[in-house]
Amino acid sequence: MDPELSKRAPLPTPSGPPSAKLVDVVEEGGRLYVTVELPGVSAGEIDIRISDSLLDICAERESLAAWLSHNEDHHTGVIVGCSRPLTDTLRMLYEAAASDANVLLCGETGTGKELFARALHEKSARARGSFVAVDCTVLPETLADSLLFGHEKNFFAGADITCAGLIRQARCGTLFLDEVGELSPTLQKAFLRVLQERRFRPTDGHAEVDSDFRLVAATNRDLQRSVARGHFREDLLYRLQSCRIELPALRRRTDDIPPLTDYHVERLCRRYGFPAKQMTPEFIRTLVLYPWPGNVRELISSLEQAVLAAPLEETLFPKHLPQHIRIQVARSALESRRGGGSGTPTGAPAAGCWPRLHDLRSRVFDLAEKQYLAGLVQLTGPDVSQGCRLSGLSRSRLYTLLKKHRITLH
Repeated sequence: MDPELSKRAPLPTPSGPPSAKLVDVVEEGGRLYVTVELPGVSAGEIDIRISDSLLDICAERESLAAWLSHNEDHHTGVIVGCSRPLTDTLRMLYEAAASDANVLLCGETGTGKELFARALHEKSARARGSFVAVDCTVLPETLADSLLFGHEKNFFAGADITCAGLIRQARCGTLFLDEVGELSPTLQKAFLRVLQERRFRPTDGHAEVDSDFRLVAATNRDLQRSVARGHFREDLLYRLQSCRIELPALRRRTDDIPPLTDYHVERLCRRYGFPAKQMTPEFIRTLVLYPWPGNVRELISSLEQAVLAAPLEETLFPKHLPQHIRIQVARSALESRRGGGSGTPTGAPAAGCWPRLHDLRSRVFDLAEKQYLAGLVQLTGPDVSQGCRLSGLSRSRLYTLLKKHRITLH
């Protein structure tokens, strides 16, 4: 047994519930089949019992993401998943939200930097203030000062109205600088002064104005390398990264691909007025095996293409996915088989299909947890108080887990 799992989830003592033994795991047709031996429990009883310590682990992971459940963005939706990389990131985000320090979000394109920034804002003490997002890649150089710091009406030709400026709009709220590495040297200097002095002067030259905002910046660049090349101010970088959070690439959190797929397929079907769709194991398996260079953004785009390719069909198959995804997954599987040569035993899964231990552990855990809760509901019916008493869970935690597995009280 994995030492980490043993440490975090000790087996129950003989006086407690019987110990479940994992006998075998086989992958067939893209689906994992798990055989579990439970001494003293017949097949007619609850399939799998799970110790309170394991439930507590899941509850801990759920609680970290629970406060994000209503933080929905109309483009990308909620932050979905409970993989270890995502959980660790959410924990850091939760801790950062408790302070007023500047935060730098780093990650590849498509990892959801603005979504995480909004989540941080919503959890912070500034949640009632404005969340002002600035895309530094499209700031026009000639108007950047006016857009950021504001100006009075008729200050320059074409200024038909007074502009408060984005920094002033973020007062008592959060200013989000997306792709901060694209800021020009002039604006870098201006922002450094704002962060140091907490004051700025509008473009029209009037009296200085206090700046009370929380800065969250994001980048997909290596800003330390940009500093070495003279493209980014080192003193500004120090100011930006009072707290630095690395957002994990989707290929590092493959456990989250199935729930992400469920969420976005359901959302897209509602958006286009299509009937709800099921997904074959092969469809999910193809998504899990693809490396996703565009991360969650690419996943959402690919799922949208799949949904639009099957408007009236009830089930999504790999054929509905973009062609380049199917080709790359098939090519990788072929190369993996070739690399294995004759050393692969007959009938054994190909190397490209063999699950990672972390993925397997998470799937087995989710399966056991779902079956435990289904058995609990079958035993107690709608009596939530009895369910809490038997499981040792609080009412809110029980509801959270039931919602996660889409189990309804009878």
